[in-house]
Amino acid sequence: MFFLLNGLTGLLLVFYFGPWLFSRVTTGTIITPYEANKIHVAYLVNGKTYSDSYMRNGIEFSKRTVPVRYLSFHAQTSRVNSFMGMWAEPLAWWGVFVLASAMLLLTHNAVFSKGTIFQLQKKYPWISMEEYFPLRNSWYYRWRNTVNDNENENKEKTSNKKNKPPLLK
Repeated sequence: MFFLLNGLTGLLLVFYFGPWLFSRVTTGTIITPYEANKIHVAYLVNGKTYSDSYMRNGIEFSKRTVPVRYLSFHAQTSRVNSFMGMWAEPLAWWGVFVLASAMLLLTHNAVFSKGTIFQLQKKYPWISMEEYFPLRNSWYYRWRNTVNDNENENKEKTSNKKNKPPLLK
């Protein structure tokens, strides 16, 4: 389930980033109002001026122009052409999702017990789960207790040997 969910999320990110890889770049001019964490940029595409607001993301206050990447089929949609402007936020959210899903699905926790089975279906609900709780009279429960009892006996035997007083001659 972990690999399925994160694989689908990765595939969605590929579809999101795909158009941006083939988009065009132009130079945008930073316009007023000047803010501490936000910039307003105007850019020219095919003789028409577009404007948008972006997070500052390390752009210096002294800069008056920035490279802007826009979609060739929809020029109103644009991003600042930098790692922080294009890739950082979606990848950071995916990182949070990977971490949370790993903690829930790959470790032993109280949310999903060990042995939880996820079932994918074509009808609603598309994902269901069955939790595995061994019955007290099942073969697994008896086997597990036998193994634990044997381990405890072995520990007692070794601990008794260590605690015996030495024999006097």
